[in-house]
Amino acid sequence: MFVLFALIFFSFFLSALLSPVIYSLLSPLIEHLSFLRLYHRLVEIFLILFLLLFRKQLGLFHWSDVGFKKPLFKPLFQGIALSLLIIVFSLAAQPSLFGSQGPWRMPGGNDLFKIFIKAASVAIIEELIMRGILLGVISRSAGELWGLFCSSALYSFSHFLNAQPSFSSSTQLHLNSGFLLLGKTFQPLLGLEWLSTKGLILFLLGIILGLVYRKEKNLWRPIGVHGGIVFFAHIQNWIDPERWLNDFKEALLLSFFCTILWIFCTRPYGKWRRELKIFFL
Repeated sequence: MFVLFALIFFSFFLSALLSPVIYSLLSPLIEHLSFLRLYHRLVEIFLILFLLLFRKQLGLFHWSDVGFKKPLFKPLFQGIALSLLIIVFSLAAQPSLFGSQGPWRMPGGNDLFKIFIKAASVAIIEELIMRGILLGVISRSAGELWGLFCSSALYSFSHFLNAQPSFSSSTQLHLNSGFLLLGKTFQPLLGLEWLSTKGLILFLLGIILGLVYRKEKNLWRPIGVHGGIVFFAHIQNWIDPERWLNDFKEALLLSFFCTILWIFCTRPYGKWRRELKIFFL
């Protein structure tokens, strides 16, 4: 587990160190290049490279070790069905969130394709890192219960790394600009913004995704849930997805789903056997 967190640290450090140099090389070639977006992409690239280089130290020898295994379509569609159920319950149970948007309007073909690509890419990348790697590595080191809790907490924290400083092609960059951006990126975490309804909802979503992954260690099921929630939340025009993340009723609804999934997706084996027997008493 120490190796994993060291790799995450060095990914952020190298991105902060090299991003001004790489930006100065690419900005003449790419019009309207965003320094913030470049920094985020570098973090992802370095993290993936480090994970590939140190995969054996993390106990990752095959694609099946991170959950990419057969069957594919059955768990994927099961996850999409669960995501649709969560969205429908959210819409039905929270009429106060409905704005004056009028009747539902289907996005155009181009917009629908962009939403699909966004949902698929976000789901695959985040589930690979959070459930396939983080949950697995922490579970092997500290037990599955701690793995579920820590990976869900990290999933929630990661959504607060969303600083939007004004770095553009006209902004004068310096060698320390990457570290300044790094500090601004972590400012919401240090400011305890995650101790909020939004942080709780993201944590509960992490628990749900971890539980559906834990059942068969098949990553396609949480990918279906994650991608489905992103897709269905963005094709409807009644509720702003950001408002969804700040309503306490949504947290109560997700707590209900967590309880149901805990009962039906958890099996008494391994380190959880004794805990589950006490739970069901």
